[in-house]
Amino acid sequence: VATLLEEKGHLAAENRALREQLESDAAGAAAKKLLRLQAQVEELQEENYRLESGKEELRVRCSRLEQEARGLQVRAQELSGLAGEAR
Repeated sequence: VATLLEEKGHLAAENRALREQLESDAAGAAAKKLLRLQAQVEELQEENYRLESGKEELRVRCSRLEQEARGLQVRAQELSGLAGEAR
């Protein structure tokens, strides 16, 4: 009986150790996943910043080109009028 109780105690201790190891492994896996997700969020934030910066640069360029196009249209109309007068 004493041997069985001793074996039961060893098995209970081994069971506790295995449960702790399982919890530790699960926590480690969760921590690794959290780190991967945090790194992914940082990468996406950086990409978003780059895209927003590029978008603003394109908006400024587009505005400048539209203004230039309006100026060219006015100049073309002026030249067309002068050409009509010259005839």
